[in-house]
Amino acid sequence: MNITSSWQQLKRLFLVKSLFAVVLATPNVAAAIQIKDTSYPIPANAYFVAPDGKDTNSGKSPNSPWSVAKALNSAPAGATVVFRGGQYHKATGRITKKLTLQAYPQEKPWLKGSIEVQGWVNDGGVWRKDGWNYSFPLLKEELLDPSVPMARYTDMVYVNGVSLKQVGNRANVGPGEFYVDNANNKLYIGNNPAGKTVEATAVTSGITINKKSSNAVVRGLGFAHYADKAMLVGAAGVRLENNTFAWNGASGVTLQGADAVVSGNTFTYNGLVGLKGSADRILLEGNTISFNNIEHFKTNYGAGGTKLIQTTGAIIRNNLVENNYSPGIWCDVSCLNTTIVNNTVRNNHSAGILYELSHKGFISGNTVANNGSGIILGDSSSTKVSNNTLINSRNYQIIVKDSPRVNTDRAEIAQGMTWISRNNLVINNSLR
Repeated sequence: MNITSSWQQLKRLFLVKSLFAVVLATPNVAAAIQIKDTSYPIPANAYFVAPDGKDTNSGKSPNSPWSVAKALNSAPAGATVVFRGGQYHKATGRITKKLTLQAYPQEKPWLKGSIEVQGWVNDGGVWRKDGWNYSFPLLKEELLDPSVPMARYTDMVYVNGVSLKQVGNRANVGPGEFYVDNANNKLYIGNNPAGKTVEATAVTSGITINKKSSNAVVRGLGFAHYADKAMLVGAAGVRLENNTFAWNGASGVTLQGADAVVSGNTFTYNGLVGLKGSADRILLEGNTISFNNIEHFKTNYGAGGTKLIQTTGAIIRNNLVENNYSPGIWCDVSCLNTTIVNNTVRNNHSAGILYELSHKGFISGNTVANNGSGIILGDSSSTKVSNNTLINSRNYQIIVKDSPRVNTDRAEIAQGMTWISRNNLVINNSLR
């Protein structure tokens, strides 16, 4: 008997049994979503920001903090910007140089695309805010499932941290719902706001890290309530560590810079996808990716826990990917040399792991449980699927399929990305 192998199988059995012991109900997210406790050292060249920071302050002391915008514009390249805890409403900006953004030790800074809304008027059993002039671009129609027509609208309202559902007219507003009357600049909610905190989205996107900001670092921060995306990463070598990206209208993070390291973050309750990327050599490690595609966009198009497109050399390992109304881990359209290992992927509506229109994947050591399907190779080639444990898929545990789609890009075809299923190896997986 191989003692090491038997011990690994025993550990996997205990893990599998623990998956079924989890009660999978949608939590009251007012209390459930948190930022991790962090305690990053504060260097001598640090600048400080706070929710009540002022541009006229020095920024060099916790007692004289700047605003977010002032810090991003004025801190010199190579500096560290330290965020005091609290709520940074309507926080947005661009990083145009190498900076480190981090939380003050043991504090929880939330950067939000929302504002606190006051001045409500009772209007026949619902409550009205006049002078509401915030509106946002609609998401692409091809993303939309016809059964959820309001999903394209990325307005959001929260009462004591609990989201309300958007409806299409004033007459349909009831408890737990809201309506935006853009023509008359009015916002309606069906919950009495007296004594409560009401937040509504007022900013399209959060922080943009542009191409001049190579090797920037963002760690220990929370990002929420942005109508589109909380963060766009366009620079190379960026590190995102121990952040929380929650309740954003489309995506938590969009990655477009090569060699990004995304480690220990939480991506949860985003409207379309937790994280999407189209850059080379991305490392996704130790993240929690859960409850994304809450707007129920089409699960066969752009929605996902995480979705990578046209990336080479991505590594996705040791993540927890669960309860997404979509595929959990999805590589699509000419991904090359992708490694997907040692992830726990469970309770996702569609495939747990989907490797589609891609080439030379390595999918191994994953525990894939209670998904729509387990692992799917769709129009992909030269991919090895080995040593995975697949449990209780509602459809099929492993699918290798081909379709009439073929690649027409000569450069990609020369690298083997033909979009034809061939030369795949499925070996030594446990199907339960």
